[in-house]
Amino acid sequence: MRKSKLLPLVLIFSVLSYTPVALAPNGEELFEKGNAAQAAGNYSQAETIFRQVIRINPQDANAYNGMGNALRKQGKLEEAITYYQKAIQLDPKYPNAYNGMGLALKDQGKLEAAITNYQKAIQLDPKSAIPYYNLGIALSDQGKVEEAITNYQKAIQLDPKFAYAYTNLGIALKDQGKVEEAITNYQKEIQLDPKSAIAYYNLGIALYDQGKLEEAITNYQKAIQLDPKSAIAYYNLGVALYDQGKLEEAITNYQKAIQLDPKDTYAYNGLGNALKDQGKVEEAITNYQKAIQLDPKFAIAYNNLGIVLSDQGKLEEAITNFRQVIQLDPKSAYAYNNLGLALSDQGKLEEAINNFTIALSLPDEKGIPASAHTLAHNNLGNALQQQGKLPEAIAEYQKSIALDGNYVTAQNNLKEAQRLLAQQSPQYVPPPASDLAFVPTLQQEPLRDELRATVLIIANDIPGTRGPTRGTGWVVKREGNTIWVMTNRHVIANQQRQPSPKIEIEFFSEIEATRRARFPATVEQISNDEKLDLAVLKITGIPDDIRPLKMGTGRVSRNTKVIVIGHPINADPWNSSGGEVTNYSINKVTVSAVVATGNSGGPVINETTKEVIGIMVRVADEDIATDPNTPTPAVPDQVFTTGGFGIAYPIDLVQQQLIKWGINP
Repeated sequence: MRKSKLLPLVLIFSVLSYTPVALAPNGEELFEKGNAAQAAGNYSQAETIFRQVIRINPQDANAYNGMGNALRKQGKLEEAITYYQKAIQLDPKYPNAYNGMGLALKDQGKLEAAITNYQKAIQLDPKSAIPYYNLGIALSDQGKVEEAITNYQKAIQLDPKFAYAYTNLGIALKDQGKVEEAITNYQKEIQLDPKSAIAYYNLGIALYDQGKLEEAITNYQKAIQLDPKSAIAYYNLGVALYDQGKLEEAITNYQKAIQLDPKDTYAYNGLGNALKDQGKVEEAITNYQKAIQLDPKFAIAYNNLGIVLSDQGKLEEAITNFRQVIQLDPKSAYAYNNLGLALSDQGKLEEAINNFTIALSLPDEKGIPASAHTLAHNNLGNALQQQGKLPEAIAEYQKSIALDGNYVTAQNNLKEAQRLLAQQSPQYVPPPASDLAFVPTLQQEPLRDELRATVLIIANDIPGTRGPTRGTGWVVKREGNTIWVMTNRHVIANQQRQPSPKIEIEFFSEIEATRRARFPATVEQISNDEKLDLAVLKITGIPDDIRPLKMGTGRVSRNTKVIVIGHPINADPWNSSGGEVTNYSINKVTVSAVVATGNSGGPVINETTKEVIGIMVRVADEDIATDPNTPTPAVPDQVFTTGGFGIAYPIDLVQQQLIKWGINP
């Protein structure tokens, strides 16, 4: 799964406080006008007014402090510091001037000096929340998260209605992995300030990190409603929509982010990812290149550009980009993985193996579909298998699985390697001409006919992937010795509808898995509708007893008992799981049953009538957020998912599509 990196969390602008003093009538009136202009954001006007106040009363520390504030807001930091120093010279016990000086120094990147001034302000006025808050920001910028939290909490203790402090406290807590506590603080700011776009935005990020994409999207949209010029909110909304597979909506939001901030490198990178997934490869390349042009040190964009070039077969250019990633980030285990894959595609297996080995020597990185070391062991296994070293390859696949038992690709590769190794044994007995002797009776297996009509699909080397992908399908039609099998598009093809060049199927029997016959399949139909994940395979020369499953008609009521048949990665093939319908609509059936990756394309069967009422399309929790901070692996491999319920298309939808394709059961 392609990933886009979230921008850093937004910190609220540092807060200033103003302390009016008694002045001569004209000076006092001007001072108030200066404060009013500053509060309205008219900093140039405020500067002019405070200069007049200083001319009237050159000994007024407040006027110098106000002048410093106005100059700082205009980015005139050195001049601002001079005025803060003058205010302190006139009144060495003036906490606001120390606070303002701290803000100006922080804007210059002089964090230690800023901290010293905030601490002086606190020493002079320990009951003021604002210096504690600003001190928290400076400490956070230094990576001293625990100390930052202490200061935000002190600010809140002194001023429980200090809304900004709650959001920055939430940011610090989230940095510690305390997402629930962060959410509580964001919600507190929203309670105090329902118009805080930043609080909604940060709440969206926290919910995204929890995998709650819909809730994250709602909060990003609220942030945009409150602040329509927030490029970062549009960008992150695009990320969440991308993760849901809503590519057009994601593209719209990435483009809006770029419109608002033409220098947003992450938005160009995200737009490139979405365009690539739509098959618009040249447009994707243009956007990756734009991101790199804006930031020549943007390693993730080089990485993604390398992936696209590799997919185009431009391996030398891809390798150049992966080497650039390594130059920018020498400890990127993912970059060595991707470089190894490109070298492997060139047939340079020893160089590829060397890069996978380097990846394993570097610190592991978490990411989707798996950690860098998990991928490296799997990739090393593939290279060793290409060299004919099956026992060594099997050992690497097992190491990959030991690191992450949920990594589907390694599981599938291990099964295929073990099958090949068994077939090389002198004791190996080839599959029989007919498997009927290994098919149980109905007394032995009441679901025999349903299991025989449900096939295991092995799709090898789907474009953009390496190795086999396993899924499920079921027979919808038979003519002579030819059958048509319904499945999901994603079982046999990539997001650009490019199918596997080699698809095989197996039928249920009790023969050993390594001796089960495989039948070549061709793609008869594949849906071009982004929202309809269906495909049909055609297979000839099949066993005589295979019969299509009977399809039901009409609406199915809730609580209908069902059986889901499939090949979940965490169980034996032809697994049958009982459950019931929990919701039914014209486009979706929700089923409470234990399903997992590998069940996709399988039939949902009415337990009583034995009629198919739907086709499984995904496990309920597959719509999870990606880790945005990790470079994308070159191969969008599968991630094992499992859930207590699954999502299926209703059978009426399937039948309508079959008729459109001219396949009449």
